Amino acid sequence: MDIIVCLTLCFLTIILFRFLFRISLKKAKELEENKKLQIITDKLPDNINVAKEMLEMLDNKGVKIEEQKNTKTSLYIAITNKILIADIKNSYARIGTIAHECLHSIQDRTLLLFNFIFSNVTIFYFIAAIVLTICKVFTNYLLQVFILLILGLIKITVRGFLETDAMTKSKYLAKDYIKSKNICTNREIEELINEYDKINKMGISFIIYKLISSSLFKIIIFNIIVLITKGI
Repeated sequence: MDIIVCLTLCFLTIILFRFLFRISLKKAKELEENKKLQIITDKLPDNINVAKEMLEMLDNKGVKIEEQKNTKTSLYIAITNKILIADIKNSYARIGTIAHECLHSIQDRTLLLFNFIFSNVTIFYFIAAIVLTICKVFTNYLLQVFILLILGLIKITVRGFLETDAMTKSKYLAKDYIKSKNICTNREIEELINEYDKINKMGISFIIYKLISSSLFKIIIFNIIVLITKGI
C-alpha cells in the first residue's frame, strides 16, 4: 500500500508542477524560429568568435571552445573547462545561448565541480539501489526512497541555482556584446533582448520542472521495481 501511495504522490506532483510552471512544448517551438531576428543575428560573427569575444568581456580567456554538429544542446563542461556549442548557426537565439554557456564558465568552480560529481553519484546510487533491491540486499525500500528524494533535492537546488543564475544574466551579457559590435540599431537590439527574455523565462521554468520530474521519475522507477520484486 505504501508503494502505491508513493507512486500516486509522485505522479500527482509531476502533473501539478507541469501545470504550475505552465510547461508548453508548443510555445517553446514557436520561439525557435524568427526570420526577422535571424536577419539581425546574421550580421554578427560566427559562434566561435562570439564565444571568444564574450569570454574576453568576462576576463576569462582560458576556456576551450568547440562546435558540435547534429546536436541542439550547448554545454559548459567544468572538468575540462570547455564550452561545446551546438549546431545553432542558423538560430537567432545563438547569441543568448552562447552568453549562457560563457556565464557558466565564470561561476564558482567548486559548485560546478560538485554539480558534475554529484549528478554522477546520484545516477550511480540509483542504479545500485535497483540492483541491490532486486538481489534482496536492500530490504528497507522506504529508506531508499528517502535517500533518492534527498539526492534529488540537493541536485535540484545546486543545478537549479547554476542554471537560473546563467539564464538570468545571459540577456545582459548578450545585450552588452551586441552593442559593442556597433552593427545593430537600438531597436534591433531591444527586439532581440526582449525575445531572449521570453526564452529565458520559459527556460528557467522548464529546467526546474525537468529537474523535479527526473528526480521523481527515479523514485517511480524504483518503486515499480520493488513492486515487481515483491510480485505485486
